[in-house]
Formats: sequence, structure tokens, C-alpha cells
Amino acid sequence: MVNTAELFSLLIPALLEGVETGNDEAARAAEGFFEVLGGAARKDALSEPFLTLIDCMEEEILQLQEGSFSRDLDELIRFLGSGGSLKEQPERLWKIFFPEALYLDDDPQLQIDKLRERRRIEALRPAETPLIRPEKEILFTSNVLLTVPVAGEEPAIADISLRNRVQDAAKGPQQYWYDHPVPFGVAPESNEVLYGLKGLARAFAVEKKRHPDTDASRVKVVLSISVTHRELRPLAGEWLSSVLSGEEKKNLEGLEVYGFTEDDTAEILGILDACIDGNEERALLEEVFGVDGEYGRHYSFLKALPALWSVLSDPGIRGTFKIDLDQVFPQQELIAETGKSAFELLASPLWGACGRDFRGKECELGMIAGALVNEGDIRRGLFTPDIPWPESLPSGEDLLFFKQRPMAVSTRAEMMTRYGEEGMPDGIDTAIERIHVTGGTNGILLESLRRHRPFTPSFVGRAEDQAYILSTFAAEGPVRLGYLHQPGLIMRHDKEAFASQAVTAGKAGSYVGDLVRTLVFSDYASFLPGGQKETKAIVDPFTGCFIRACPSISVGLRLALHLADTSRESSEARKEVLELAARRLPEVLKRKRGPRGDLALQWQRERRAWNIFYDLLDRLETSLSEDVCTAFNELIRRCRLV
Repeated sequence: MVNTAELFSLLIPALLEGVETGNDEAARAAEGFFEVLGGAARKDALSEPFLTLIDCMEEEILQLQEGSFSRDLDELIRFLGSGGSLKEQPERLWKIFFPEALYLDDDPQLQIDKLRERRRIEALRPAETPLIRPEKEILFTSNVLLTVPVAGEEPAIADISLRNRVQDAAKGPQQYWYDHPVPFGVAPESNEVLYGLKGLARAFAVEKKRHPDTDASRVKVVLSISVTHRELRPLAGEWLSSVLSGEEKKNLEGLEVYGFTEDDTAEILGILDACIDGNEERALLEEVFGVDGEYGRHYSFLKALPALWSVLSDPGIRGTFKIDLDQVFPQQELIAETGKSAFELLASPLWGACGRDFRGKECELGMIAGALVNEGDIRRGLFTPDIPWPESLPSGEDLLFFKQRPMAVSTRAEMMTRYGEEGMPDGIDTAIERIHVTGGTNGILLESLRRHRPFTPSFVGRAEDQAYILSTFAAEGPVRLGYLHQPGLIMRHDKEAFASQAVTAGKAGSYVGDLVRTLVFSDYASFLPGGQKETKAIVDPFTGCFIRACPSISVGLRLALHLADTSRESSEARKEVLELAARRLPEVLKRKRGPRGDLALQWQRERRAWNIFYDLLDRLETSLSEDVCTAFNELIRRCRLV
């Protein structure tokens, strides 16, 4: 049996080697946690979130000592006890706490090559009816996250009545937390909603010049509008409409933009009420069909609504494609380096193709995924990875949870693959399947959506894009759903260029969201078919690095090392992380320590709810109600912003 106090009393100083530590509130909280782990203090002296974490960690430490882990832990203790340095032999640490850094091989280039082989799809059969007119056949979507005005600043809202109502609403309690949400009344030049839509309008203008015979005068865009404070909900559409009108409207030519708040999604269910079988079905649909809450809720809504839209409003819609509004299509670079524009890249005969994966299983590439290039890197070329390669070993938290490496590996192996180059798939008979996808630059054919019915559970609050595919792992049948990698379908990521203040303001939420992601993904994977081990084997290395056998240990050590490192952030910034972690982590951990299977039961309810929704679409299609169609089209008319 491993002496855990001895383990942590040796491990923590080794991880803190080269880390600047201090004595402010955040660092003291971390130090208290380290002392408890090393056996030098009582756990009841800890404050949240460490008090709850330590209880969960004690349970996981017992699990960690079972099987081969016990031998590896003993070896690590002997190594550290004899004066060994993790900087010199980090693989001893990673073998136990972060094996993804050594995924498939310890040589980085071989890691990339071997991962690309595991993502290879062979014996491709092109889509029977590929998209040929993306501007007419795709309903573009994006999510808008809104919050209260910036403290101490007068919101830029011309309508005095609306400004007063927004300021009154801001006094209410906050229900939901998002990464860098858009404040009501933010200046137009820093408003990512306006920025992204203008970028899409410019991209469509290029498409019309390249294809002057197009009869599509406008591209349809659906926005989910989520708010951090419930009182803001009835004001969101009014404010966004004012932002997108007036002088800015001329910059949105070619777009037809619709926005849906939580109240609007409830009204959609009201329209469908006569077709819903009883109160139980209605209650289940209300749980999943909406936009307020964790990220998974609006993400699933944005995939599902286009399917309903195609049945009740426009049968010409055959697919949906999500963009993030801090990203734009760099049409000039796309055309120069690929010979194709954004919409031409979307019209791929492989979107909807079928083939066999490396295990011989049939895979339907009904989803599509592109990639990103940072605004500051595009001058080096369109195919410049947005994740830099880690040139040296990090220290502290980043050494323990070395996500930079698997992220860099999967970015190069999956996102940067160019068909037809030496040793690469040819893009005709062979292609690459994507597991690592981003929140924008991905889409799904409605035929595939309705057949496989993927969704992101509403308990997923981060990486909702990567969680989406996990729901299909529970499906039975000879064909599974997958993402097609479309080379060159690249959007330029501009967030730092136009809204760096929002990025800075959202750092604490983003970091704590990463910790929550580890806890949630680890639980989620554990009850999928094959369990955590098999699920992780499919989605490793990057998505899988957030699926951990001992997630509380990983989260606890990461948080403490982050707070202890005074060179990482200011005292105020680390204190903000501590306070937000104290608010969010205990809630997630409480569910983890609750009755076994709670999360699995919730997932089963949501699986049933989405089955009800897609069964409803089938019924609507076979016996279309004129009243339902009229009411739905009236609603979307009222939800139109531009």
C-alpha cells in the first residue's frame, strides 16, 4: 500500500520546482491544501473548494493504488525520494498522471503519424446527394452569450428606456456563467456579434462575385441568445435588434438573421404542443430544448432547430453549419491557397460519404469539421496551426497536466492534414475522421442528424463541441457517425485582435470551466458503452486528456498549483479563480459523490427527450399541420433581427 502522505510530500515540491510562490490569499489556500495532502495539517481547516475536493480525492487515492498504478506510484516515490527531478524525467510523472503526453509513442512526429493512421477512413463511397448550393441548403448558426454591462461604464444604449431596464435587470442574481460573454451596451467595435455577422456578410459577397448566377439573395443565420441573468432575457432581442440596425445594417447585406431566447424556445414547444404526447413528453422536451444554462443546451438546440425549420418552413435546408462570431472566413487566403472559397469547400462530395475506420467499422461522415488560424499567424500561411508546439518543458500545473502536447499533436494530425500530399489520404478513396473539433467551423447534414440523433447533454459546461459525438457511442447498429475533415475549411480567429478586454475578463471563467470539464467528461465517459477506458481510447489524446481515472486528484492538484504560482497571474486574478472555483466545483463534486448513477440517469432522460423530438419531426413530416406551420413561421418572422 502506497503511503499517500509520503507521495504528496515528495511530489508537490518536485512540481513546484522553478515556480515562483507567494503569500497572498490564493497562494495561502493552495499551501493549506498541500499541507493536508502531505499529512501536516487537518483537512477541516481547508476552505472551499479544497474541502470538498479533498473528500473526493481520498476516495480516488484508494482507487489509484489498485493494480499497476500501485507499482508505478511506488517507483515514483523511490525516484523522487532519491533526489530525482521531474524536469529531467517527466515521463515518470506522465505515466501515472498524464499518459496522453506519451500517446502511442514518445517521439512527437511519430505521435502525429500514428494518430493520423488511427483517424484514417478508407474505401470511401461519396455522398449520394452532396450539397451543391451551400448558400441555399445550409442554415448557418452561432451562439450569442450576453451579460450585464461592464461595471463602472455607461452602457452604449441609445434608447434611455432600454438602458434603464438593462441596468435594473443587472441588479438581479446571476444564474449562468460563460466564457467572455458580450456585455449589454458594449461598444460596436468590441461587439463580437456584430463583428462575426459582418465577416459572414463579406464572405457571402465574395461568393456572389464568384457565382453571379446564384439566385440566393440572402444567407439564413440563426442565433441562440443565452443570458447570464434571467432578467435580461426579455431585453436581449430588443438590444441586439438595435445593434444590428441603423448604420450597421448596410454592413450586413446578404444576411437574414434570426435570434432565439429561452422564451422563444418555450414558444416553439407551445406551437408543437398539440403534437406532443402528454405532459411527461412535454416536460422532457422542456429540459433539453432551450438556450439558457450550460453550453451543451444551446449547442444541441442550434443543431436541432434547423431540422425543425426544414420540416415547417424551408424543405430546401439540408444541413447546418456553426460558426463562432469571433471568427471569419479569410476568403482571399482560402482562394489563394486552396483554389476554393468557403462555400465551395462546404460543397464537398465527401460530406455524407461512408467508409471504414481503422478498426474496420463502417463510418458515415455526416458531420464536417474545419480548422482555425490565428489572426496573428495567417501571414505565415493559411495552414499555420493555431496551437504552437511546446518547445520546452513547462513547470508546475502545466507539467502535471501537459495538455499543450496532445493538443498540438491532434491539431497537426487531424486539423492540418492536406489530402493528396505524400503519405496523406487522397481525399477520394481515403480521408481523415475528426475527433478534435472546435466550437465553430463544424456542421451536420440533417439526414444524418435525424438518423443518428446526436446531442450534447445539458450538464456539459465546456467543450460542448467535443462532447457532441460522445452521445453516438451508445448507439447500436452497423454504421456509426463521424466528422469529415475538410482541408482548407479554415476560419481566422480574431478574438484577441478586436476584443482582448473580453478575453482577459473571461480568463477565470475559462480556467475553472476547464476544471469542470475534467470532472464532467470523466463521469460522462464512465457510463457510456465500454466504459471510461474504451471511450477514452477512441477520443485520445486531446479530448481524452480530460477523461481521467482520478479526476478529483487532477483537478485538486491543478487548481492548487495554479493558485500557488505567482508568476502566472496577478494576486487579484488568482483570487478570482479561487472564488469562482469555490462557487462552481462543490456543486459538480456533490453530484459526483451523490447516489451512484445520477448523471447516467440524467443522460438517459435527455437521450429519451431527443428521441421524442426527432420522432415528432417524423410525424410532422408525414402529417403536416397547416396551423403548426403558420404559427412557426409567424414566430420566426418575429424573431428576425435583420
